[in-house]
Amino acid sequence: MHITHLTASNWRNFKTLDVPLENRLFVVGPNASGKSNLLDLFRFLGDIASSGGGLASAIESRGGLSKVRSLFARNHQKGRLIIDLQLADGSDTWRYRIAIRGEKGGFNRPIVDEEVVEHNGTVLLNRPDESDEGDAVRLTQTHLEQIAANQKFRVLADYFAKVQYFHLVPQIIRDPSRIGAGANDPFGSNFIAQMNAVPVKTRQAWFRRMETALRSAVPEFQSLRLEVDKSGMPHLIAGYQNWRETPARQSEVDFSDGTLRLVGLLWTLVSAPANGGVLLLEEPELSLNSAIVRTLPTVLATAQRDRALQVILSTHAPELLNDEGVRPAEVLVLRVTDDGTVAHILSDIEEVAGELAAELPASEIVDGLIAPQDLSGLIAVGRKRR
Repeated sequence: MHITHLTASNWRNFKTLDVPLENRLFVVGPNASGKSNLLDLFRFLGDIASSGGGLASAIESRGGLSKVRSLFARNHQKGRLIIDLQLADGSDTWRYRIAIRGEKGGFNRPIVDEEVVEHNGTVLLNRPDESDEGDAVRLTQTHLEQIAANQKFRVLADYFAKVQYFHLVPQIIRDPSRIGAGANDPFGSNFIAQMNAVPVKTRQAWFRRMETALRSAVPEFQSLRLEVDKSGMPHLIAGYQNWRETPARQSEVDFSDGTLRLVGLLWTLVSAPANGGVLLLEEPELSLNSAIVRTLPTVLATAQRDRALQVILSTHAPELLNDEGVRPAEVLVLRVTDDGTVAHILSDIEEVAGELAAELPASEIVDGLIAPQDLSGLIAVGRKRR
């Protein structure tokens, strides 16, 4: 299964979104244009569908409905937050649509204003229904999160629950106590603990595959394993070749930022579900050597073939966009306007049709669309005041 089209209204930076999705999507745009927020839309659905999650929890963890609803909403779509996805699973087609509003009467709890599920054009769910009208509290929950209610479309709930997000912060991995994160912290506070929770034989098999990759990318790297200290805390231990007979040992505290992020990315790929899902990568090029960055599209393509993964990543790296395998139809360009951020597939932007036809590098074309036009103020910050 994979998502083929996204339509949304009033989500964070975006007043409207109308985006076709292929199996791979590179999201580009200037700073603060909404790249992270676009990825978070898919995480939001995953949080609703995941065990222990739900609509109320997903909204609350993001600071409340006012934080996720666009400041540009005004009266657009009656101020409702709307997400509408079309999906394909072989020859089957699915649609999931949810509209959320604040509860009236001063409570302002998030309420399901609309929830629709279609399978091959047949409507399986259309809320609010008679049961909702008889008990309005039911509308504080989606049917996506309710096992008793989603039997006919549980395949959707299971699919959304498999959404993975990668944006590890090396400083947090080295010192997880610096934040009080929960079990599903996306920034890495429990990253090594997640590794430790995997059965030993499976983890060792995955580590062997990662070692092969790391020997290619990290100078003198030799081995990777996991050790648990006397307090029960797991640690990553890497061995590096040197003039001594015994390899030098380093724990995650000693790893460079690039090595830690590369280890995290490789683990995310080798541990991805065999039956697919959505993998969200936020600027995976951070701290990595440009030669490694240039290889990432091929690495991702290989993982996608083996696992039917759909990859959506944000990036500022021209090396990624200039890979010969990246097509304009896979690049989503975000641009900021006075009515919210707009998103267009690069191949659909008429003003660069000539540049695309001339086969100019994708990074140059994108840079012409999103780069700030006047950075004189930025340069002036270093001048002495007179």
